[in-house]
Amino acid sequence: MSMSLVNVAHYSQQLPRQNQALTILQENIESTHPEWLSDGSTLTRTWKNQTDHERFFPEVEIISDRKQLRGEWGGNTYTIDVDELNVLVLDHFDIETGNPVDRELSGDFFADVTVNRLTGHIVVGVALDYVAAVNTSGIFIIDPQPGGYAIYPVQVPGSRPFPNESSTYGLRVIDSLRFVEETLLVDHGDAASNVSIMIFQPGNTPAMEYHDCVDVVVREGPGLCSRVGE
Repeated sequence: MSMSLVNVAHYSQQLPRQNQALTILQENIESTHPEWLSDGSTLTRTWKNQTDHERFFPEVEIISDRKQLRGEWGGNTYTIDVDELNVLVLDHFDIETGNPVDRELSGDFFADVTVNRLTGHIVVGVALDYVAAVNTSGIFIIDPQPGGYAIYPVQVPGSRPFPNESSTYGLRVIDSLRFVEETLLVDHGDAASNVSIMIFQPGNTPAMEYHDCVDVVVREGPGLCSRVGE
């Protein structure tokens, strides 16, 4: 006669003989295959209904006057300072000369955060600079990993090719971030109350790839989308 462990679990009444039989089973597993009962094994994760995706799926919030992001994944808590996020912004306005220059900028405060429910990637909108009544913002992907995280800037195209993967053209004010399945929608505007939605789709890296831009409100000038991919 063969035993079904599914039936053993279903019909167990915690009787002494049943507990003794399970103790014998556990002792045999521990002596031959102890890895089956380890915390990270497929057996224990399945028993707890905890897949790898669930274990590392982040819970995040903006804290400390929007200067920090607190996240929890993989059983650990992380605090990310906004100035950890930096990127080379192409054709940034130089207040001293009035000319566009390429400048390395770091985050000043977090504007918004969302999480891709399919991949667990954290997307943050970050205010980078405010000069001469002009806001400059950027988008970053934070990729949760066992024991830490990786940061990727999302590249917004402009008139020139990117010199490297850590460069972008700046956005103005990021109002909100949201996902529709795996498509990222970024609502942003400017001081003239122009509003557009930028669309990013999955790419070869977690940083995603620019796909399109749609002007929602145009009150002054040709609209924000005309400045993308000039």
